[in-house]
Amino acid sequence: MKGWLALLLCALGLGGGVPLHAEAVGLQNCGVMRDYPQPPQRVLVYANPALENLLALGLAGRAIGVVGYDRARDPAPTASVDALRAPVSPVPPTAEALLLMRPDFVYSASYYWLHSPETPDRARLAEWGIGTYLSPGACSGQQSAIAAALTFEDIFTELRELARIFNVSRAGEAPIARLRGQLQAFEAQRAPLPHLRLLWWYAGTQTPYVAGCCGAPGLLSRSVGSENLFGDRPELWPTVSWEVIAARDPDAIVLGDLPRGGFGDSAADKIAFLEHHPLTATLRAVRQRRYVILPGYDMDPSARTVAALGRLIRGLEALPPQTPTFSNKEP
Repeated sequence: MKGWLALLLCALGLGGGVPLHAEAVGLQNCGVMRDYPQPPQRVLVYANPALENLLALGLAGRAIGVVGYDRARDPAPTASVDALRAPVSPVPPTAEALLLMRPDFVYSASYYWLHSPETPDRARLAEWGIGTYLSPGACSGQQSAIAAALTFEDIFTELRELARIFNVSRAGEAPIARLRGQLQAFEAQRAPLPHLRLLWWYAGTQTPYVAGCCGAPGLLSRSVGSENLFGDRPELWPTVSWEVIAARDPDAIVLGDLPRGGFGDSAADKIAFLEHHPLTATLRAVRQRRYVILPGYDMDPSARTVAALGRLIRGLEALPPQTPTFSNKEP
């Protein structure tokens, strides 16, 4: 509560500028037509992917509060985050605190924070005259089945939709062009990489959350010519047992370095667990220490995913060579 009190005191003094003249925008968002009568000026941001997209579009000045991002614990912050002046908090505000902040827009990359008994949902926010946009990749929960695999074009489409809402469509093409150029520049680096079976471990030790088919890890795996070990699971982040992981015996393990502070969140905790648990210590990737560490913020799709691809390529290039050994891998 103290964190949000400080946030409120800061946010109430932040201005968003004079609204630009623009025609109302109507968009299908998560299966429902949403109307955006004017460009948002006071934006409450839920989750890092939403922040990354605002930063990419040069809209950091519109943010009055950011939930779920800690720059001090981000090992690879986007350069433009330095332009962010909005206060941050690990959790979203209560309804009362949110109203005191006077947002005109909530941009969320978190399904839960717009569908939680602890926070106002989209219908309630609409009643209060506050527009909302939920990232298309977050239209359902993390354990819900996803119909189609994420592509970089999906990320660019979200950026274009935001640019329309904020009336910056023309300027919004410049960051997309830059991201396309970065992808093209990575081609030569990723071409010689070997095909690997990658386990993406996000969180949890007793029953780990791993990457399913269709989110950012799947896209990044395909982009380097490799295979997501659980690409056959339709959920974004399914839970699986260590016995199943051992049976599939990955070639390398991508570890999410999460800033939350719980046991098993940091990459160091994950490695310690893998190397001391009797079952996981038998994995070839563990015995050969074939780990790639990525910031936890890289695990969800946004404009940041292009930079995450570069980090993944460098991590794969730095892996120790595979040595022939007994495998637990399923035939």
